[in-house]
Amino acid sequence: MADLSAQVEAFLRNALSAKKLEDRLIKQALRDLRTTLAVVERAVGSSGALAVGPGRERIIASIVAAVGRSVQDSFGVPQLAAMQNALAPFVERQLDFARRMVTMAGGELASDGAVQVTQAQVNRLVNDAVVGGKTLSTQLTATLPAAVADRVERYIRLGLSDLGGEVFRTYEDAVVRVTENNVEAIIRTGVQEVGNAAQQAIYEFEADPAWMGPEGLVWTAVLDSAVCPICLKLDGKRFPTDYRKVSPHMQCRCYLLPWKWRSEDMTDPSGNKVPPKRPADGDGAEQALSFKVAARQWVSDNPATAQAIFGKKLGQRLVDGEIGFDKAVKLWSAPKTPPAT
Repeated sequence: MADLSAQVEAFLRNALSAKKLEDRLIKQALRDLRTTLAVVERAVGSSGALAVGPGRERIIASIVAAVGRSVQDSFGVPQLAAMQNALAPFVERQLDFARRMVTMAGGELASDGAVQVTQAQVNRLVNDAVVGGKTLSTQLTATLPAAVADRVERYIRLGLSDLGGEVFRTYEDAVVRVTENNVEAIIRTGVQEVGNAAQQAIYEFEADPAWMGPEGLVWTAVLDSAVCPICLKLDGKRFPTDYRKVSPHMQCRCYLLPWKWRSEDMTDPSGNKVPPKRPADGDGAEQALSFKVAARQWVSDNPATAQAIFGKKLGQRLVDGEIGFDKAVKLWSAPKTPPAT
C-alpha cells in the first residue's frame, strides 16, 4: 500500500504533465490558426465581396466556400496530425499512471503489459475522442472550418455598408477571438479524453477483475472554483470497468479511478493508516482532502468557492441551507429565461 504523500504526488505530477502538453499544443495551434486566418482576411478584402454590384452573392458564396476549405486544409487536418504525434508519448504515460493507480491501492495487474499501443492505435484514440458531442477528428476537420466560414459570411454581410475598414476590426474581434477560444477548448478536451481512454484500457484489460469488482470505476471531479456543478454531482458515481467516459461539457477535467483507490486506506509517512486523499482548492490554501468527504459537503464548507461555482446568489442559497445540493445543480443547469421586455 502506498503512502499518502506518494499518492498525492502521483495525482499532481500527472495533472501538471497533461496541462503542460495542452499549453504547448494550444500555443502552436493558435500560431498556425492566426496565420491561416490572416490569409483568409486578405482573401476577403481582395475578393470584391464587400463591393456593391452585380455578382456579389456569387462572390460571397465562392469566398465562404474557399474559407472553409482553407481552414480545413491548412489548419484542421495538420492540427489533427500534430495531436496524433504529440499524444503518442502522452498515452504511454497515462497507461503507466493507471497501472500505478491500481498497484498503489493494493490491487494487482492480472494481465500486466496486455495493453500495448501502436501509433495507429493512438491515431484512432485521437480521432475518436468525443469532444462536445462530436469526434475530435470531426471537430477539427469539419465543424471548426464550417464555423469559421459561417462567421466570415455573417461579418461580410454586416460589413457591406461599412467600406471604411470597420468590418475588418469586427472580423478580427469576433471571428479570430471566438475561433481561438474554440480551438483551445477542443484541444484541452481532446487531451483529457484521450488520457481517460488510455487509463480505462488498463482498468478494463490489465487490472485483476476480481479486485476491480462489477462497478470498479468511480467518477472523480477536480475540486476547485472552476469545477462544473454537473461534474460535482457526478463525483462519486460508480461505473463498470468497460464504461466509456462521456464528458458532460467541453474542457471537462473529470476522470475515472478504481473505486478501491477512493475507498481503501493508505498509510502516512509514520506508517499509520489514513483515508485516501486528493488535492482540493477551496476558500483557503490547497489541501489534501479525504476522498470520504463528499463533493457536496466540500462545496458547503467553502462558501466563497460555492459562489464562484454556482454564481453569487445561488451559491449563497446553497451555503445558507435554503436549497439542497441537487436543487442548486438543477437551477444552475436550467435554461436561462430572458428578461421580459
